[in-house]
Amino acid sequence: MAFIYDFAYINEKRNIFGKGGYRYNVPDKELAENNFLTAIYRLCEFSYPKFFKMDNLSKAGFLASELLVDELDENFERKDCGVILFNRVSSLTTDKNFENTIKDPENFYPSPALFVYTLPNIVTGEICIRQKFYGESSFYVMEDFDTQRIVDIISDSLQQNKYVMTGWIDETDEGVKALMFLVTRDSLYNTWIPFTVEAIEDMRKLVF
Repeated sequence: MAFIYDFAYINEKRNIFGKGGYRYNVPDKELAENNFLTAIYRLCEFSYPKFFKMDNLSKAGFLASELLVDELDENFERKDCGVILFNRVSSLTTDKNFENTIKDPENFYPSPALFVYTLPNIVTGEICIRQKFYGESSFYVMEDFDTQRIVDIISDSLQQNKYVMTGWIDETDEGVKALMFLVTRDSLYNTWIPFTVEAIEDMRKLVF
């Protein structure tokens, strides 16, 4: 049986972010000075300069993963952790931004900084580099948040990885949404949540 160690979340439309049972709002002052994701970065006092070069999808993944791994104990084996993420629109926002740099023959200026983020699996790579995870790294694009399919995919991955950081990260016209959780087949603590469709749906309702 697999267990959920903890979960972290970000919802720009509702102006919330947090971890587990803790929920925070970004103050108006911070939003006036920064965009939503940068405001979270500064409020949490993270230190990772590469953050500012990322697209919003990768920024959301970075922030959710940082919130999630904060205060993990020394028994957590990073080399045995995979990262498998899901969403509905792939890297569509960055794709559109890159298209704007190449669609006008009279003003043709393809941006390498944008082009590198026109694949959604760049998010998983950014997380693996930052967290020093060496397990499986995958990104799936689905029509909808298919909870049963997510459980099936992660359960299969846990045959090879002791831990999997997984979840849903999307960027739409409403901003970014991220729900990320750390799943393990190790049951060291009785307080961990069984990894089930019902548990994920409960988290999803709380966040989205």
